[in-house]
Order: sequence, then structure tokens, then C-alpha cells
Amino acid sequence: MHKNVLAKSVRLALISGAAAAAFASPAVFAADEDGAKVERIEVTGSRIKRSDLEGASPITTITTEDMKMEGNFTVADALRNSNLNSFGSFSERSGSSAQSQATINLRGAGSSRTLVLIDGKRFPGSPTLGGASANLNAIPMAAVERIEILTDGASSTYGSDAIAGVVNIIMKKNYQGIEFNVGGGSRDRDGGLTSKEFSVVAGYQMDKGNITFAFDHQDRQGIADADRDFTAPWMEDLNGDGVIQAYSETDGWSYYGASVKGPDGIYQPSPLCGDLAAEYGDNVFKQVRGDDAFGAGSDLCMYAYGNVSYNKASTERNTVYVDANYEVAEDVEWFGRVMVTQNNSFGRYAPPAAPWNNMAADNPHNPFDVEAKGYFRWVGIGTRDGNVDDYNQDYLTGLRGTISALNDAEWEVYYHHNIADNKSIGEYYLSYSGLAYNQANGIDLGSEAGINNMKATTLTQGSATFDQYNAGIGFDAFELPGGAAAHYVGVEYFDQQFSEVYDAQSEAGLIGGSAGNSAAGDRQVWAMFYEAVLPLTDDIELNLAARYDDYSDFGDNIAPKAAIRWQALENVVVRASYSEAFRAPALDQLFAATTYSAADGIDKPYCESTGTPCSERQFDTYISANKDLGPETSEYINFGVAWDIVDNIGLKVDYFNLNIDDVIAQRSITSVMTGINEGTLAPGNTFYVKRDPASAGQSIGAAYEIGTGYSNANTLEISGIDVALNAKFETNIGDIGFNWTNSFVLDYIEEVDGGADSRDTSGWNGQPDFKSVLTTNYNMGNHSVSWNMNYTSSTYYFEDDASKGELDSWLIHNLSYVYDAGNYGSILLGINNLTDEDPVLSPDGKFENPDLYNNYGREYRASYTLKF
Repeated sequence: MHKNVLAKSVRLALISGAAAAAFASPAVFAADEDGAKVERIEVTGSRIKRSDLEGASPITTITTEDMKMEGNFTVADALRNSNLNSFGSFSERSGSSAQSQATINLRGAGSSRTLVLIDGKRFPGSPTLGGASANLNAIPMAAVERIEILTDGASSTYGSDAIAGVVNIIMKKNYQGIEFNVGGGSRDRDGGLTSKEFSVVAGYQMDKGNITFAFDHQDRQGIADADRDFTAPWMEDLNGDGVIQAYSETDGWSYYGASVKGPDGIYQPSPLCGDLAAEYGDNVFKQVRGDDAFGAGSDLCMYAYGNVSYNKASTERNTVYVDANYEVAEDVEWFGRVMVTQNNSFGRYAPPAAPWNNMAADNPHNPFDVEAKGYFRWVGIGTRDGNVDDYNQDYLTGLRGTISALNDAEWEVYYHHNIADNKSIGEYYLSYSGLAYNQANGIDLGSEAGINNMKATTLTQGSATFDQYNAGIGFDAFELPGGAAAHYVGVEYFDQQFSEVYDAQSEAGLIGGSAGNSAAGDRQVWAMFYEAVLPLTDDIELNLAARYDDYSDFGDNIAPKAAIRWQALENVVVRASYSEAFRAPALDQLFAATTYSAADGIDKPYCESTGTPCSERQFDTYISANKDLGPETSEYINFGVAWDIVDNIGLKVDYFNLNIDDVIAQRSITSVMTGINEGTLAPGNTFYVKRDPASAGQSIGAAYEIGTGYSNANTLEISGIDVALNAKFETNIGDIGFNWTNSFVLDYIEEVDGGADSRDTSGWNGQPDFKSVLTTNYNMGNHSVSWNMNYTSSTYYFEDDASKGELDSWLIHNLSYVYDAGNYGSILLGINNLTDEDPVLSPDGKFENPDLYNNYGREYRASYTLKF
């Protein structure tokens, strides 16, 4: 068999930091035809060790050195900046119940369709995310050796969730010595020290084993909306008609200020709006014209929440990590891992925005002569502060070894236990009980006593436990023309428990400015899996795999996969694969109680009935679970070529097509309003729209409450091409390396809100059709320089299913310099976002895509590392 491609790929990966091939320990060795030892390694997506790095499925590798030199502070940063994270992914965000979390979203298919592994073992989903997605903020940067990204379906190996691909985070093992690292960063726009890091990694090698220890501390400050021009509150007469419209011509303002809705559905400002503006400033409270969505002739008293709210939540993480192995008997090794992470996060919301139901006719805030409903900002209570404490414990223990009587068959058994306890405490919310008490006893709402009576503290406790038992054995069974046929068989059982409990007052609906209801569920899964690598000839290898899963809550599933690898030339590999995958419904999607949310949407039917355009606004929304959800199923096709052009230049091109059926999705409220109006969605207990009475000349009234939920509906099809070019040039004045990775989205076919047909939305706002990352490294002696360019293509802004213009592309430059002083340590100096680029904004100047673009601005970094 040809071995040159392996050797060249290894050289390229090591000297240029290129994501050209994946390799993982532990490794074994096999004899080549000439008697030399050829390394056999286990790659992500397969449990069978092999000698060829460029396998039948595409794998990208990011090393620890890559992450640091490219300016990444966390594991989540490194994955978020990958070209494979096509449409961005969730990051720490104030104003969200998931403010402490960070996820990965391969191919833009959704974070719940990307499986995260640690050392090839499933890392369970976070209870804050309903158990559907893993929280990357629970993984310590200092303990990571490298990250392998498999862009292929892998349910045949790992089970549910591996639809869009797999992210396998390989931790440090068999470490010898001790390493200290301390560093910090300062954002240009915030000043001072805005991020800090400290870590220790140590390892001790024994005659029969090793123990590796790591402690990692990271601290990153949040960002206030007011500290960025593009999120600070503003209002402007954009169309020049002399009137400011509430939502289409403002940002960072809310009609939850002192607005009152009359019995005819028309909004008017509180008569005391002017007094509030005089007391707090007209940059805090202001009377403006309502958009047509509020009803013709409506005026509002708005509040500038962006003056006090945070956009980016702060995080402070401490992690202890221990990995150990020991030879307990001949050909038998014990292995174990402990990882304990505590992650604290702080976010700040504006004072409680809460309805004032049944406002008396004689209330001084009521402009009507009858009982009405007010939409108020309870500023006297203070800003709502969210303090989140995530505590994750991950334990793994097992045995592995070889059986000489079975031709050195390799076996492994392990037990994996994970506990996640997430607690969120919200301060300074509105107590409706306190409000009623004040009104019943004639207590001034603005007095100290009145405000204290109305203050409330909320508590949300999310917990999840995961117990997994796994056993498998790999062996060679028979000879084929290309060599021995390798097989792997295994069984698995896991039990998953999930709960999210809200305090009793929030569940009873007695807290204003808060939302959420408790949820709980569990599932048990039995699985059997099989894999074979069949060398049909010296140059052609067939890979077959299948897995059977039996779920306690929705049924069973079989996921097959077939892949072929052809060594077409000594320096060319051609590969293709077909796989079927599935995703089980998340436990909260099955079992959560109906939850309230103030969701954003566009009431298109009402706007069409009035003949006027309308913008997005908030609606009272109730979200229901669906215990009858079934799994998603998918088909994934890959075809690619890997070409070592010369010894120091390599090229990879891979085409993919992913089709997902029975997509589990929560319908947007825009889709619900449009679908029910057009007759494509039947109204019921889950999906419904409540509207005000229609005014004269209108067919329908404005919506004020919407019900939505989850269902298995429609399909999602994604296709594209990945191109990677890696090069290394040695010169008399130093070595230069290039790593250029590109992802093109050819099609992203999905249902558009409210439409009966699907559309190709690749290139729409938030869904760029091209992402590219180019990293150039220069090394000379003790000096290293890295220039990283991260490019996101321009997109078209679509509204009402029509393009409203083109949005800019986004190009970020990150520079790093390292001086290695040998025994005296090394110093890293870096600048992220060298040209201080703003994120891409919507045509009306709003920052709408924090998943895709960040708002850090220019950031200076420095760190010092010392090794013994």
C-alpha cells in the first residue's frame, strides 16, 4: 500500500499548523512491507485504528498552537471562528436565559445537530439548553491538545445528534513536566484589563502509567449596550416625514415604558410620560408615534433600555482536569478522567418590563376612561441583574487492552458519569403580589416602602445527569487482497435525566419581567454498533458501519454508513461516503410546561389589511412542548479529493450534501400568524393567534398574543464545497507556512416564515454563502509571527421574503508574535481585529447577528508561558 501520502500529510500538519488530517492517541504500530513501523491511529468517526491519516471521511484538525496564534481565548472562540461554523453560533449573551453558554453550529444546521465528544466519548448537553446542545464553556482551554472536526454523518458510530458532523476535543494525556501560563487582554473600546487567564499543566510519568493535571482560570468582562455606538439607544427620522416611528426608526428603545392600550386596541402614552422624561431625561423616556402594527393613530411612551443593559455577558471559569492511566496487568490498562468546571456569568437587563393588567380607569397613568392594560418599565425597582453559576462534573473510568490469543484484538470497557447543575438568580424583578398589596393599601408606588414591596428575586435551577456504559472490541477477522479485514463491535447503554425548575412565584405568573416554566424528563437508550474496514485491493478500502438505538421515549432507529477510499495515485486520495443519521428530540421539547416569552415577530396579515408596511415588534408568546415528537432523520453524501501536489503543498476539495427530514423546529411567531391567516396552519391549543377587534375598513385586528410550539415538519437541505490549501516553504531567512480553509454554501433550502414552499436562503442576512480563513506563519529562530484573516462574505438583507439590499462583507485581521527564550519561557503578543471593525449591521443600523459577528472591537493580548 502507498504510504507517501501519510508521511507528507504528517509533515505538512506539523510544520504549518495546517488542518490537513486528524490523528489521535493512543497509537499502535503495524509493519509495512519493508518492515518499517507505520503508525496506526484512531480517527474521529471510527473506532478502528488505521495507518492512513487521510481517510474516507473529511476531518479538520485545530491544534492548541493554532488556537493561540489565531487569537482565540476559549475553545468556543476557536470553533466559532472556523470556516465550518458556517452561520455562526451562540455565545455568551446578556438578556438570554442561556447567557453563560456557548455552542458550535456546523454547516449552519443548528447546534443540536452537531455532536460534541471529549476524547471520543459523548459530552452531554447542557440542562440550560434543554439537554440538546453541549456547552463549550465547560471545557478548559489549557487542557486541550487539539480539536478534530468531522464533517460527515456519524450516527452509525456515536448515535443521535451527529447529523451535521462531530467535534472531538482531544485532551492532554501522558504529559511530562510542568507548564505555567498567565495572560491578559484589553479591548480598545473598553479600556483596562478586560480578560485574564492563568493555567498550570503538569504531568508525572511512572513505570506503568502517567497522571496529567491541569488547572485553568479564565475571566472575560461583559460589554454594555451603551459602550458600543451600534447598540447604544438611538432614534432618528429615517424617512424624513417629521415623525419618529416606534420600532422602524429606533433601536435600544421599547414601548414598555409607560404605554397604555385601550379597549379599541389603540395605544396611547401615559399622561405622566412627560413627567417621567423630565425626571429621568428625554433620552430615557420619550413619546413617539407607534408603527402601524400598534394600530392606526397609536402613540407610545418609550423607554431606552439600551442605556443600562448589557449585550455581552461576563464569564469567569475555573476548571480542574485530571487524566490518568496505569498498567494493572500484562496487556491490561486502567484509564480515568476527572473534569470539574465552575463557570460564573453576569448579565444585566434593563428594569423590569411588565404589563400592568387591569389598570383602573382613575389611575393617573391611564389616558382612557375605562379599565386598560399598561406596558410599563418599573424603573424604581432597578436593573435586573442575572447571576448564573454553572457547575459541571465529568468522570470517566475504564479498562482497555489486547488479547494475544485473538491476534492482538483490542478491547475497551468504560463507565462515564456527568452531572450538570446550573443555577440562575435574577434580582430586582417585579412582584405582582407586591404591586397588588401597594394598590390595596394605598401605598405610593414610588415610595421606598412601595418599591421594596414590589421587588422580587427569581431562581432557576437546571440539572442533568448522564450515566453511560460502553464495551467494544476490535479485531482482524480474515484476509482480503489488500490486507486483513478489520472489525469492531460494541454495545452501549445510557440513562439521561433532565430537569429545569423555576421558583413558584415565576411559575404562577406573579413575577413581571421574567419568563419560564419548569420542565423534567428522562430517557434510557440501548445501542449496538458494528464497523468494518475492508481493504478490497492495495489501493481501495471500503468502510461499513451501522448502529441500532432503542430509545425509551420515542422508539428505535438504525443508522448505516458506507464509505470508500481510493489511493488513485501515490499522492492523490479520492474518497466518497454515504451515511444516514438521526437526532432524538430534546427532553425539554418533549416535556417542558408551556412557557411565556416576549418574542419578536412581524404581523404581516394585519399590515397587509391596513395597506401599510410594519416592522418587527414584541408579542406576548406562549411556547408549548410536544410529547409526540419523533426523531429527525438525515442523509449525508460526501465526495472529495486530497492531493499532495508536492512535498510541501497539499490541497483538499470536498463536496457535501445534507438532507434532513422531519425537522424538529419551533415555529416562529411570524410563521404562525401568516400560516393561520393563509390556511396553511390549523389553529389549536398549541398554534393560535389572538387579535384585537378589526377597525373600520380592516379585515382583521392587530395580534396581541400568539401560541407556538414544536413539530416535525418540512425538510432542510444543505450543500456546499470545502476547499483547503496548505503550504510550507523553507528559506534562508526563515520558514513560511500557509493554511487556507474555505467553505462555500451552494444551497440552503428551508421553509421561509409563513410560506408553503421552501426557498434557497443561502446568502441571506445571517446566512453567508462563503467563509474563509487564511493563516500565514513565519518562523525564524526564536521568533514566530502569525497573521490570521477571517472573512465572511456579504449577504442580502431579506424582509417580507424580498431583498432590501446588500450587507457588507466582514474581514478581521489578527496578528500574533511569539518570542521563545528557551529556559526563560516564551512571550506572546497579539492584536485581534487589528483594524477595529464593527460587526455588520442591518440596513437601519441595528446589530442583529451576534452569532455571526462579534462586538469586541480591537483587542490587545499578552501572555507568558514557562515550561520545566
